[in-house]
Amino acid sequence: MSNKINRRSFLTNTALGVGAVALSSSTWPFTNITNHSISKKLIATTDYNDNIGINLKGSRYGKPVPRSEEYYANHKCFMDKKQLDELHQVLASFGVTRHQWIVDTFWAFYEDYPHGFNLLEEAANSAHKYGIEFIAEIKPFEGGGLGTILPHSLPVPEGTAVKDIRGVIPFIRPFVAQNPHLCLKCKSGEYEYKSQLKNIRLVKRDNKLTRIKGQHLSIFSSETNNKFVQYNGTVTFRESVESRFVFSLWKECRVLHLEGLQLPKNHKYVLIKCSLADDDADFWNEKGSIIELEGEDGKNIPHQLGEGPVPLKNYLNSFYKSRVSRETLRYLKNPEVLSEIEDINKMQEHYRDFYDFDSYTLTRIKTLDKDGYIVVSLGKPEYLIGNLHPIYPEVRKHWLDLTHFCLDAGVDGINYRVANHAKLPYKWDYGFNDKVLQSTNGNTNLADISKVNGDAYTQFLLEARELIKSRGKKLIHHLHAAMLMPDDRGKTSSLPPNFEWQWEKWVNEIADELEFRGGFMMRPWNLNKILDTFSSVTKQAGKPFYYQGDFHGMSFDRPVKVTEEELKFVDNHPGLDGYVLYETANFTRINEDEEIEGSPKIDKLLKNYRWEK
Repeated sequence: MSNKINRRSFLTNTALGVGAVALSSSTWPFTNITNHSISKKLIATTDYNDNIGINLKGSRYGKPVPRSEEYYANHKCFMDKKQLDELHQVLASFGVTRHQWIVDTFWAFYEDYPHGFNLLEEAANSAHKYGIEFIAEIKPFEGGGLGTILPHSLPVPEGTAVKDIRGVIPFIRPFVAQNPHLCLKCKSGEYEYKSQLKNIRLVKRDNKLTRIKGQHLSIFSSETNNKFVQYNGTVTFRESVESRFVFSLWKECRVLHLEGLQLPKNHKYVLIKCSLADDDADFWNEKGSIIELEGEDGKNIPHQLGEGPVPLKNYLNSFYKSRVSRETLRYLKNPEVLSEIEDINKMQEHYRDFYDFDSYTLTRIKTLDKDGYIVVSLGKPEYLIGNLHPIYPEVRKHWLDLTHFCLDAGVDGINYRVANHAKLPYKWDYGFNDKVLQSTNGNTNLADISKVNGDAYTQFLLEARELIKSRGKKLIHHLHAAMLMPDDRGKTSSLPPNFEWQWEKWVNEIADELEFRGGFMMRPWNLNKILDTFSSVTKQAGKPFYYQGDFHGMSFDRPVKVTEEELKFVDNHPGLDGYVLYETANFTRINEDEEIEGSPKIDKLLKNYRWEK
């Protein structure tokens, strides 16, 4: 690890390797506690791609500002050195003493920045000019698999994209694109499509009569989730009432059967259209329960539900032809891809009957005769793309190389965050890699699987600590609400599944400081319990513990009530040592004079919280 890793060698070479809080009677969760301290820290976090997008658009939520050819030619939504200095001047004026910079290397600008300099290195240098500590925030499990998913029939250039049953995934680290088999693997028997589809069952949530009959349904299939063709073969329709588990009890449900199918063996996508589609609908169920597929062997076929059809017009200009996306995304720099994009007829064919198979919530309702269709894939993704598994030494080396890359840029420490944006509706089926099963002697007990997975991640942290401490730098780690409780909003967890998060060991033996994330997903009483649980251990260990603010709905000129209440809460909470403004794209902007300015509302608010002297 002694050789300096530059931007291009890292991004290309590694790709080829394998306190008790009182509850108020109001709806707001925070109530003051009389424990005011002036020794707390104000921190700001930047997710730079958001700064680029908001700079381009003009605001997060407003109508996009028209941009000239000169604007794009001079890369004006990307900060230059002068603007990086202005950003840190604004942060210093706010009282910020630490700037955290999220480093996601599925973006191309860390190897080839439009203004021609090393972005991370210049950002660190700029922060130091203004006396601000500069921390690189790394999300080890954020290897890609998020964002727009493209039709299977589009090119999949080696090292810049990967394909699974959902489609082509262009948002991905080169290392993950080269090594998708090192991601979390689905449990055997839960993803494979082995036996040809024979019968389809559509399951209603109750046993009441439905207006849908056989003549209202038609079946289509496809090899590539586009260009669906109608099935005109044999099919028998019948109706029955059968027992099904409807949370939280067993109920009698009406079932529509489509039997005796003989679809082409290579067609893994099935679309059922219903000619009835209006507000008089009566056939509904949860998305995870509305359809069942049976193979010739009589066993259920694993499947994933698709969402609505994806129109090309939604992505042609905003994604494929975006001047900025072509600067930030490797996939859109590829000549083969660009050639395909320029042929509008080809693009229209790629998007003909193309359905979205991205993540969805299994408990949300699907109404067949209102939507007018239901579409499924036969089988599920074999891997949770983006969530690399640390049980593999080459994965830990990749993460350490990323850490090394950041340290070489002159950062003052590393902040690790396990939460990420790679999601699948059946996440609990992942983390059953062959190497994990070797460690459990083939046992798939979730407690044993989670222990092995958790040990592997903690092993990475021990290796990371050794590297970081050899440079004399800090190691910070996120503590996420979902490590203790599920999301109160009913959403899928953003944490990798089936890991024992050994956070007490991190606090006591590995991390120098901790940051809390996830307040926005919890009810007040659960948030209080989570913070009390975490802070009791951080206080005992003598480790600073910071609260990350809620960013939802936040923008430059919107009201700052959420931030105001959170600052009061942190100011008076005995277990919290500072507040994280998340993220700078929400409260700074490039103005008409091409200068970085801060939100006057945030500036005024923060004047009451000059904690560090």
